[in-house]
Amino acid sequence: MSQENVEIVRRSYELVNDSLEILPREFMDPDYEFDARDAVPSYGVIRGYEAVRAALREYWQTFEDFSLELKEVVHADEERVVTAVRDGGRIKGSDAEIWNDLFHVWTFRDGKILRVSSHNEKSRALKAAGLSE
Repeated sequence: MSQENVEIVRRSYELVNDSLEILPREFMDPDYEFDARDAVPSYGVIRGYEAVRAALREYWQTFEDFSLELKEVVHADEERVVTAVRDGGRIKGSDAEIWNDLFHVWTFRDGKILRVSSHNEKSRALKAAGLSE
C-alpha cells in the first residue's frame, strides 16, 4: 500500500504543476484536512475538500508562475508519506520571486488522503508523522 500512496502523492504534485488543481474528491477521505499551522500560521487547519481547494488556489494565484518540485520522499509506510518539496515562483505584478522549502506529511486512511500537514523543518515533519530523524 505504501507504494500506492507514494504514487498518489506524486500525482498530486504533478497536477498542481500542470493545472494548479488538487486531486479529485474521490482521492480524499470525507474528513480530509490541510494543516498549515507550522508553515503558514494564518491558514491554520482547513477542513473539507472545497475549503482546502479554495485556500490552496488562493495561495497559488498570488504567483505569476507557481511551481512545486518534489525533491525527496523522506519516508513512506502504510499510513504516511513524508516529502521534501520546494514551491514558489514570481509574485504577480512584481519581479520578486519567493521560494519555500517545505516538508509535507500525507496521512492516509483506507487508501484515501485523510490529512496533509506542511512544515518548515524536516524534524518537525517527522515528529508530526510520529517519527524521528
